[in-house]
Amino acid sequence: MYALTHRGNPGDVEHYVELCHDAESVLELGSGSGRVLCALARSGREVWGLELDDGLLRLGRKAVAALPAATRRSVTLLRADMETFELPRRFQRVILPYNALYCLLSARRAERCLRAVHAALEPGGLFGFDVWSADRLHDEGLAPADEDEPVAQLEHAGRRWRVFERCERARAPQRLDVTYTYVPDGRAAPRSQVVRQRYYRSTELLELLTKCKFAVQSKLGTFGGLRFGSRSTRMVVTARALP
Repeated sequence: MYALTHRGNPGDVEHYVELCHDAESVLELGSGSGRVLCALARSGREVWGLELDDGLLRLGRKAVAALPAATRRSVTLLRADMETFELPRRFQRVILPYNALYCLLSARRAERCLRAVHAALEPGGLFGFDVWSADRLHDEGLAPADEDEPVAQLEHAGRRWRVFERCERARAPQRLDVTYTYVPDGRAAPRSQVVRQRYYRSTELLELLTKCKFAVQSKLGTFGGLRFGSRSTRMVVTARALP
């Protein structure tokens, strides 16, 4: 139900396809259900995906199995932690889509991930990621949620489910816990899931990239190419690995 609720943002797949258009090897961290990974897969290009959650990894393998045989053979899926991974090869592109960087709940963990990314890139390789821009959240604060907000409806297991979201600040600095409640039609019991994230300021992320030997090539506010600014709702970054 997480995968059915979180289907990406308009233009994100096209953005990563363009970023990787001339790459012969691509690594996606947090490859999830294979939504972006399968769009990048093609015969003659080595595409690897790393995913820690067993359920999402099963969905990703199912999506890869549905690809044409020649394309399917070029894809490798592994269960691994994007914070500590080590791989036997390097890549021309590493991508981290759809706010996955915010799943690293401390600056130390984010730094370890970026250093692992640098080690996985060929010299001069590119790293791309996108996150919600959290600057305004920090400046304006987050009002406590009075009630769950409806965010989606979906079909799953022969039922229609309504999805509600509640955001609450955690005690830890810069932390936000988001509870998703799935309410089915009929007499089945609701289900719930908590997604814990740390919302980094844009300056923090740029400083971490510099510390981990990356040079920012572009910093956009949309997948359509608009420049990043104080009112941007997204931050879309491409950075080059330095020697």
